[in-house]
Amino acid sequence: MKKYRWLIIVLIIAMAVIGYFYMKPKMEARNLDYTYTSLQKGDIEASVSSTGTLEAINTVDVGTQISGTIAKIYVDYNDRVRAGQLLAEMDMKLLDASLQSAKANLAVSQAQLNQAQDQYKRDKVLFEKKVIAEQEHNNSKYTYEQAKSANEAARASMTIVQVNIGHAKITSPINGIVIEKAVDEGQTVAASFATPTMFVIAEDLSKMQILADVDESDIGYIKDGMQVRFKIQTYPDDEFYGKVSQIRLQPIEINNVVNYQVVINVDNKKRLLIPGMTTNIEFITDTAKNVWVINNSALRFRPSEAMLEEIKPVLEEKAKKTLPDSLQARFDKAINNEELYTSANFKKELPANINGFLFKNSDGKLDFKFIETGIKIGLRSEVKRFLDGSEISDNIKAINGIKSKK
Repeated sequence: MKKYRWLIIVLIIAMAVIGYFYMKPKMEARNLDYTYTSLQKGDIEASVSSTGTLEAINTVDVGTQISGTIAKIYVDYNDRVRAGQLLAEMDMKLLDASLQSAKANLAVSQAQLNQAQDQYKRDKVLFEKKVIAEQEHNNSKYTYEQAKSANEAARASMTIVQVNIGHAKITSPINGIVIEKAVDEGQTVAASFATPTMFVIAEDLSKMQILADVDESDIGYIKDGMQVRFKIQTYPDDEFYGKVSQIRLQPIEINNVVNYQVVINVDNKKRLLIPGMTTNIEFITDTAKNVWVINNSALRFRPSEAMLEEIKPVLEEKAKKTLPDSLQARFDKAINNEELYTSANFKKELPANINGFLFKNSDGKLDFKFIETGIKIGLRSEVKRFLDGSEISDNIKAINGIKSKK
């Protein structure tokens, strides 16, 4: 009898130990208290951030094609100008002297041409009458042709001087505003190798553009016609808007990162925006109004081991009822894999648009909802629907944290 009594005692102790380890996760789970977040109705917007610089849509560099001293300037910064309006004049002394010299050279070459022509005509008649030799006739013809070429060169030289005199008056090629003046009266400019810029004229500042550099990881989200919101430092409380007009395909490497330049057209009828201003830009890639949103803390919540063990049968049941067959098979395989079924990875097999959260059901038990998500941003995600077909409500409190009971 004593032998059986000890056997019974050992069995009771063994059953108690097994029961303890079986009930431990549930006991631990019940010993936890949670923090919650509710689903709410609201607006959500996805965007890509960048910076850029404001510029006039069309600017023209006005310079001079001749070297010399600037005698007079008739415009200043911010002056409005018309096409053909006189902006500046070059000093004419050297140009006038060059013109007189060119005229004198032309007169000399014309006289030499006349003389050579008369001599050639006489020698031609004498040659035809066989009074002079062929060599003498040819020399006369050569002298005439040479004089004619010299005369044409003299005329071309005078034309060049006259053109340069025309270039001495610097006029505006367009209607616009002077946004840069690079010279002053009395300054000497040299146009030997390149045309020096004297003025920069913006055609119309009521319409401007932003040149923004977008990282290669974000450029795929940018589309022509996309709305853009931006801010500038001088008006920190105001928001301005524009539209993408061009995505330039030329890659630009900035700090070892490939970027692409995006052109944004901006309305500036109020004249608040000035060329050169730095803008903080948000490309609005997607937006939804009055939709259900959930705090991402609930979707990123990592349950404890005890919670994982308690919720596993629920996950298997819900996945079987709500997920497509191929996805359900992958998900079921993953949660039955000890390496994958962890607080960080138990939802790893779900695609980007499917997620889920833990909550307490009406019976006070731990439960799980599979959801289809839409727009995702840093703190919130759009909830398009519950995959089980139930109605979305703000009465459901999603678990987003754990705190131990005291």
